[in-house]
Amino acid sequence: MLLVNSVSIIPRGNINVLKIDNSFATAEIALFGGHIVSFVPKSDGRERLWISKQAIFNGQKAIRGGVPICWPWFGDHSSDKAMPSHGYVRQQNWNVVASEDSETGTIISLQPITSSEAGFDAEAQLTLVVLIGKQLSIQLKTTNLSDKVLTYTCALHSYFAIKDIQQCELIGLQGTYKDKTRNFERFETPQPYKFNEETDRVHFDKPEKLVITDQELITGVQSSGHDSIVVWNPWQDKSISMGDMADDSYVTMLCVETAITEGQIILPSETHTLEQTIS
Repeated sequence: MLLVNSVSIIPRGNINVLKIDNSFATAEIALFGGHIVSFVPKSDGRERLWISKQAIFNGQKAIRGGVPICWPWFGDHSSDKAMPSHGYVRQQNWNVVASEDSETGTIISLQPITSSEAGFDAEAQLTLVVLIGKQLSIQLKTTNLSDKVLTYTCALHSYFAIKDIQQCELIGLQGTYKDKTRNFERFETPQPYKFNEETDRVHFDKPEKLVITDQELITGVQSSGHDSIVVWNPWQDKSISMGDMADDSYVTMLCVETAITEGQIILPSETHTLEQTIS
């Protein structure tokens, strides 16, 4: 593994983590899951990503928080409920295939040990390209290596750090959404978009940029290559029920996920890029 000067490897629990420190920001990427666990721009020194204080770094269970990579399915498997939720790559070790220091930041490319496992009958190559600069750019690239059409779902399941969910507002979404907490019925997006209960929604509006406002704090989220935005907060009861979340974890986090929930089709030899940029 050849790493540029801005990148080092540190242990965290039972896994190795890439630590990036350049003139623009610091960041950390767990090699287990290709999982981004920290991004702190030096312009303001504020952590953008939320990690559970009870997150498990044992190299077996997916890490709670940061940016989990959900692929090649989002949520439950379409036909086999015994398959791991959100796919299998977030529970694999990933390899660094390239790293570069550039004028805009540090670029790191990673690939899972394998892109093909049980539950996904296709030949594909998954590559994660991360740019750590003034902003955090995350590209999830899926290449169809077969001579057949490839269909899959996925998400960049980003957890954002906030101060108080009940003081938080999400700006930029309109139209309808499917509500998982209400039997997937459709509703109109609330205006203003604030939070006072468990939230698990698939929005079909695709704005270029969303803004999370949290008292005086502002976080920007730009997306491309997606068909939906997923908004999630477990609220108190589910936080209490999760072993890797504290009872009050829901207060300081909000997931705004750049996602493909309806199915992405890729022709042979083609590549699709799902991208999220955090500022």
